[in-house]
Amino acid sequence: MHAYMTVPISLGIFVFAENIFAMYTHHACALFTTLRLHLESIHSDIHDYGNIESGMEPTQKLHRKIVMCVNMHENVIKFSNELESSGNMSYLIILMINVSMITITGIVTVMKFNTPSESARFFAFTMGNVVYTFATCLMGQKLIDESEIVFHAAYSFEWYTLPMNLQSMVIPIMVKSLNPCQLTAGKIMSLSMDTFSLVLKNAMSLFTVLSSLR
Repeated sequence: MHAYMTVPISLGIFVFAENIFAMYTHHACALFTTLRLHLESIHSDIHDYGNIESGMEPTQKLHRKIVMCVNMHENVIKFSNELESSGNMSYLIILMINVSMITITGIVTVMKFNTPSESARFFAFTMGNVVYTFATCLMGQKLIDESEIVFHAAYSFEWYTLPMNLQSMVIPIMVKSLNPCQLTAGKIMSLSMDTFSLVLKNAMSLFTVLSSLR
């Protein structure tokens, strides 16, 4: 009765918190995607206006759009940094626990082969930890990919054909985009697919060592 009452409540809180964090992460990715589309549209604007030096109105339109992109880029970087700082210690603890739990439940799964129901339960718990770690690192990898694309979008729209005052506004976007935004675990490692591979590697190494000591 105690398990039936406490497990749904604890899992409900866990799922709610993770969904909120995932929603914030996807929001940051959507902001980067919107910024990329605005930067890519500048390329077509340059060709539509032709020689933008020939008139003030095309130059002013491009100026307003570039100013909007600069402000959007600063806001999304600030949002991503706040998102990272709010969860980096939590994810460090979670990754450490996941490595331990994957190892322990994996060993128990092997030990319980003679009782299939017990072995299946612990195996399901092991796979749940693996899937959760994968989903967490996938969110971090998506944020890295979306923030990196901004640099390529800013670099490829022929910014060098703009007047000097507009070029000086685009260059900071490219410089800041060289270091992609990312989610970290305690500011020690970034949440990415490389980290997921590292977690599985460490868990399997620990599993092999403990299994050999049985």
